[in-house]
Amino acid sequence: MSLNQYHRKSALLLSLTIPLFALSGCGGSSSGSSVVTNENQPDTSKNTVVTDTTWVKDSFKPVSTYVARCAKPRTGNNPITGDAYPDTAGSELLEKFWQRSFNNDTYLWYKEVVDQDPNNFNLVDYFDQLKTKEVTDSGSEKDQFHWISPTSDVEERTQLGVSYGYGISYHKGSNTPPRSWQVTNVTPGTKAADTISRGSKLISIDGVDFINSRSDSDLATINGALFSTNEGEEHTFKFINTDNTEYEVTLATASIQGVPLQLAKTLDTPQGKVGYLLLTSFNNAAVEKDLVEEFTKFKQENITDLVVDLRYNGGGFLALSSQLAYMVAGEEATRNKTYDRLIYNDKLASQNQNIGFFDTTIDLRRLIGGETIIPENQPLPALNLPRVYVLTTGSSCSASESFMNSLIGIDVEVIQIGETTCGKPYGFVSEDNCGSTYFTIQFRGENHAGFGDYADGFTPATLPNTLDQVQGCPIQEDYLHELGDPDELLLSSALYYQTNNSCPEIKASVGLQTKSRSGVGALNKNVVQKYDGPKLNVRTPRQDAIIDDIYFDQFNDLKTGTNNDK
Repeated sequence: MSLNQYHRKSALLLSLTIPLFALSGCGGSSSGSSVVTNENQPDTSKNTVVTDTTWVKDSFKPVSTYVARCAKPRTGNNPITGDAYPDTAGSELLEKFWQRSFNNDTYLWYKEVVDQDPNNFNLVDYFDQLKTKEVTDSGSEKDQFHWISPTSDVEERTQLGVSYGYGISYHKGSNTPPRSWQVTNVTPGTKAADTISRGSKLISIDGVDFINSRSDSDLATINGALFSTNEGEEHTFKFINTDNTEYEVTLATASIQGVPLQLAKTLDTPQGKVGYLLLTSFNNAAVEKDLVEEFTKFKQENITDLVVDLRYNGGGFLALSSQLAYMVAGEEATRNKTYDRLIYNDKLASQNQNIGFFDTTIDLRRLIGGETIIPENQPLPALNLPRVYVLTTGSSCSASESFMNSLIGIDVEVIQIGETTCGKPYGFVSEDNCGSTYFTIQFRGENHAGFGDYADGFTPATLPNTLDQVQGCPIQEDYLHELGDPDELLLSSALYYQTNNSCPEIKASVGLQTKSRSGVGALNKNVVQKYDGPKLNVRTPRQDAIIDDIYFDQFNDLKTGTNNDK
């Protein structure tokens, strides 16, 4: 059994053939790890009274010794899963010893972690330092994915597909004065979608100057409005749109049901029909049905090229990403090929495995506890395309990057239009303990050709000279047109490339400027903040990707049944 053996396992899952980590994006879970206990040994941790909390450098007890020994044990049942909480009385020190053993057992770079006395740290700070201090070639931290989140928040977002807020996504050009937040996208079906235009800049909230405010009270007002989880709580936002017109909108906080596939259409061009998909997440299981329906239409319409817009897609289920890649490339290109090879630390090398391209429906919605919305084991429609255009920004993470990397690995031509992706070739089986969900890197992914070294992201380049540079056009989006409009900068650039096999000349971009190896950088990446005043309670695209990359413990017993087996 895994550490979280108290999680339910659906009997419906036992007949399926899905790999251990294939349902996860390159990362994450909302339930327990199966990699730190021996299934042939009984788990006696709940009958063991733990009294020894003596720290001995580089000496580690089994993680089961400390599991669910909580400073503030929860009681009753989880309102989302219905399971009884496993917590028993313990202490914060025992929770830190649990962090220490869990990390030492499973962390990909555990040899690079300096073992320090947990008595010298609080709970959050102790986990924060349980990671490598090494950096990538660009000087960025090698591990930017080590994080804790309340388990209840993770479960709502992953199992229910719900987040709290207003359904507005922003490009956060600066989170310190002078702040600059610009609307990039609004979730369909929300009140904000009817009132807020793409490209608008946020200038005030509830009468407080969003751009310049520095006081604790003003930041408390701003944070309280932006990140409220109290449904029905109203706040007034003032924006200025791209033609410099100011407008106010009063919005009520709501639980926002994600709409991952926001747009699908066919565009007529002189070279043939071009399909376009705006896909904002792989973390909502309902998207499988939507993708199958749209690719069936694309196939019937005989499209000759495809633009996949992943500019705001932070990742999610790797199985859905694999399905998308199969529907682009087809059976012949993917047969007996690896979608993603997962490689663990030397303690867990026996769990290294290949994930193939999924060529049938999974009915993933049912597998995570919902109702059946699509028949399982049905052949997926496939376009058999030799080339695909992918639109990206710094918010394109994880399973989105795996989609690109997998196709490159089987010689499908990927043309990248936009900005450098976030850089997340790593993954994890996150672990819940005492009401907190822990994310620590446990494996790295490689494509069929053996490449997975894109920790600094994939960068579009007109003349690529490294493996993490992809043929395409480095262009920063300008927010002047709606997404899916053929005149929108990134889409129009893809259509130009389709016609001319080259990038358009962009005289000037009105987008916010950043710097990277290619001259067009990923947003929210490597920003040095010197401001010491109160700050916004923001998450980076990487942190959102950590939550979006989800894995469910009930899939642990399943094996692969993909195009690899043909």
